[in-house]
Amino acid sequence: MSEPLLDVRNLSVTFHTARGPVQAVKNVSWSIKKGEVLAILGESGSGKSVSASAVMDLIDCPPGEITTGEIFYRGKNLLTMGRTERRHINGKKIAMIFQDPLSHLNPVYKVGWQIEETMVIHGTSRAEARAETLRLLAKVGIPEPKAAAQKYPHQFSGGQRQRLMIAMALALRPDVLIADEPTTALDVTVQAQILALLEELQRETGMALLIITHDLGVVAEIAHRVVVMN
Repeated sequence: MSEPLLDVRNLSVTFHTARGPVQAVKNVSWSIKKGEVLAILGESGSGKSVSASAVMDLIDCPPGEITTGEIFYRGKNLLTMGRTERRHINGKKIAMIFQDPLSHLNPVYKVGWQIEETMVIHGTSRAEARAETLRLLAKVGIPEPKAAAQKYPHQFSGGQRQRLMIAMALALRPDVLIADEPTTALDVTVQAQILALLEELQRETGMALLIITHDLGVVAEIAHRVVVMN
């Protein structure tokens, strides 16, 4: 059996509030291997997104605090890693797409530039990044990629914005893609298209795909294994 790419062990996260500490995640463990699709299933408030945010170092501390646990990527504990080393992994090795793409795309920059910048920050030349952006836009099904790259986020539909987020997340060919409720705000037809796209990309690249959801239909459609959080 191959070793997990990403291995979360006994993770607990507490938020310190004016009314006292709130435990958002309690002793959660899960792992995912290369080429696997893992679904984290659970009702709202069960800590699904918080556990993924801990992987991506997106929890504000304070008020958040990781009180117990370890998160291993290829055998290295992300929680004891230096900030510089962690930045090399986030986005490049482990990427994430969010539930509401409009709030995670910058409204004042053209979408092409935003996808390019993801690559430029990690050392790709601007010319290479521009060419790869157009390829990615075509890959995720955005019509007329050259014209689309010159548009702003508000000029796209909800389903198209989610495709833009997928393109941005795939820009650096990550080992692990975390999709946090990627179809919640979309109608049924567009949901099916986005799931089919993620499944196709996962098979094509061999990446591990972690889907966070409360939708049993999504789980039945795409997951190899399921973790249930209460």
